Amino acid sequence: MPEAPGEGSPYNADGQRTISLTLKQMGAWSAVNLRGVDASRTLAFSVRNDEVVVAARLRFAFDFSPALIPELSHLRVLLNERVVDLASLRGDKELGNARDVSLDPRLFRNFNTLRFHAIEHYTRQCEDPFHSSLWLTINDLSRLELTLAPAPKPGDLKHLPAPFLDKADNAALKLPFVFAGTPSLGAIRAAGVTASWFGMQAGSRGVQFPVHTNALPNGNAVVFLEGNDKLAGIKPNATDSSISLQQHPTNPTAKLLVIAGSNAEEINKAARALALLHPMLSGQELAVAKETPAAPRKPYDAPAWIPTDRPVRFGELSRPEELRVQGYYPETIRLNYRAAPDIFAWHTPGAPVTLKYRAVQLPLHKNSSLNIGQNFNFIGALALNADSRKADEPGRLRVVSSDANSAHEDKFSIPPYTLGGRNQLQFSYFFDVIKEGECHNLPPDNLQASIDPESIIDLSGFPHYVALPNLAYFADLGFPYTRLADLSETAVVLPAQPNPDEISLYLTVMGRMGEATGYPTLRHEVVASGEVEKMAARDLIVIGSASDQGLLAKWADYLPIVKVNGERRSREPAARWFPTYRWEQQDVSPQSQPQGKLNLLGSGDLAALMAFESPLQAQRSVVFLYADKSADLPQISNALTNPDLFQIQGDVAVVDEKSVDYAKVSPTYYLGTLPTMSKLRWFFSDQPLLAALLAILVCAILAVAMYRPLRRLLSRRQHPVS
Repeated sequence: MPEAPGEGSPYNADGQRTISLTLKQMGAWSAVNLRGVDASRTLAFSVRNDEVVVAARLRFAFDFSPALIPELSHLRVLLNERVVDLASLRGDKELGNARDVSLDPRLFRNFNTLRFHAIEHYTRQCEDPFHSSLWLTINDLSRLELTLAPAPKPGDLKHLPAPFLDKADNAALKLPFVFAGTPSLGAIRAAGVTASWFGMQAGSRGVQFPVHTNALPNGNAVVFLEGNDKLAGIKPNATDSSISLQQHPTNPTAKLLVIAGSNAEEINKAARALALLHPMLSGQELAVAKETPAAPRKPYDAPAWIPTDRPVRFGELSRPEELRVQGYYPETIRLNYRAAPDIFAWHTPGAPVTLKYRAVQLPLHKNSSLNIGQNFNFIGALALNADSRKADEPGRLRVVSSDANSAHEDKFSIPPYTLGGRNQLQFSYFFDVIKEGECHNLPPDNLQASIDPESIIDLSGFPHYVALPNLAYFADLGFPYTRLADLSETAVVLPAQPNPDEISLYLTVMGRMGEATGYPTLRHEVVASGEVEKMAARDLIVIGSASDQGLLAKWADYLPIVKVNGERRSREPAARWFPTYRWEQQDVSPQSQPQGKLNLLGSGDLAALMAFESPLQAQRSVVFLYADKSADLPQISNALTNPDLFQIQGDVAVVDEKSVDYAKVSPTYYLGTLPTMSKLRWFFSDQPLLAALLAILVCAILAVAMYRPLRRLLSRRQHPVS
């Protein structure tokens, strides 16, 4: 799908661009299945605020039951509740009925709905609305094609992040960042803070930041000016620190966001003002006169993460309307939340949930249920009809009150194996149907159900302890760097003279960090490789290509894969894979023999992510983002911003254009602390022979200790005192 205005101009010679939206991009998880006599499904999509629809076509295909009566059955398609197509369901049609419908551009708004509505009948007599013949499926390859033209609006900072990023557009974004010349590390850091803010705004759609030096792209861009930096056509900075929105000098439809400062501290002050105060910005230019530093963040307090120091209401994680469903075949209620990856739930039932819910009561329909799962793992099912169970039956539903306004309540636990960084609780209502004869005992057509926003999930009872390195945590939520949302314990190590590809990858990583935490990376540091020792107390993200990164040779003994003087050095894995059933589910065991190495000549170019414990300080982490050629670093950016396509795991992951290969190579280290008893249980769970020997030793000591007292007791019984 073409990106929004940004890298170059997305518009053709006619000043238009075309996008194609799939059903999945409009909210369908798969093909649209319509079951029943009167069934519909609504999808949603948006049009950017700075664009208008000039032409549109809906291309879709559908299949339906051959038992449907053509005169009584049809499919309606509605755009914003106006009928745009009507398809008859004739029995002589083949599979894959294709439709190509032209849509009136005047029907489109910024937020739009597309609804498929099926009227289905299989008999002229009284019919069963749950009959197996009542089905119609919209093919998941269907798509909506929109031709868009720009409709620029007057520039004002109050509209940010538009026009650079439009929240009504769900397309992946490439937003150019521009420097007047070779940027200083201070200007690069300011760009990193800005990138993290754009990452927050972009959300799951992902955003990358191509870097330009001393030249403007043709479209929208963010420009950084430090000191006396100048770019043709851009108004120079008139104050020590400023944020301005300016017209592109050669493209009347494009805008430039200019962040300027007289020195490194001033340009960073402007970047922090944008990241923290953007809702209060207005006008086309403003000066940042004085700054009061934001309060330091506490561990695990990222705004996008579920708190781990208190119970959390469902209403804090989702809007009430998203927790309601209706109809014979209601959609699944999905509750998304993010949790710290180092929650230690080993040997526990899991995270406790107090669930409150409501549903239409059907007294005779005793098999209605609420199915519960997380991340597509089944957890359990709750019966919906109270009179079908005993009130004191363990683990079953308890009715709080007979009051119709009160919710039912039950408790369950989310199993530890289903907990991850990004989680989704799924609640699926199933309404039982009793068939005692034609047209008898059919349920009403207004079946409704909901999950109460007062339901609670509680992660506060678990310690934080995790096995590292693990690139899956880094790719998913930026952990362990995001343990503090402002990255105050993180340093990024760049080459002494970073090139645009290296800076671009750094900006992409900062964008991912902002998206992962919902907070800008205000307190991370950016240093050159020669100053890395000053950052020994921080977790490190090292970026480099070829011989640009000095740490490549200096840390060659710690890197699983390294290329030095034309030779590729690969270390033998530090662990062998076999089941040990550890809580971390890594299934690894250290080798007793020394590690081997392999040197290769003439090997091809590669791009890789490597994770290991910091050589500078124990329990500090390093993630090394490396490519033999800087032109291959965008492959790492693509992998990080497209998690659905690239699965990153292990501690070394080799990336190409289409896939990721990963392995476990580096030694394991641990982050966090455990209570004493948990630590002992954890230790002995991995040392069964030692535990057995210790048990035997304890038994022997007890036997020796009890031997003499038992001998005396036996002697008194055999020779009682007269």
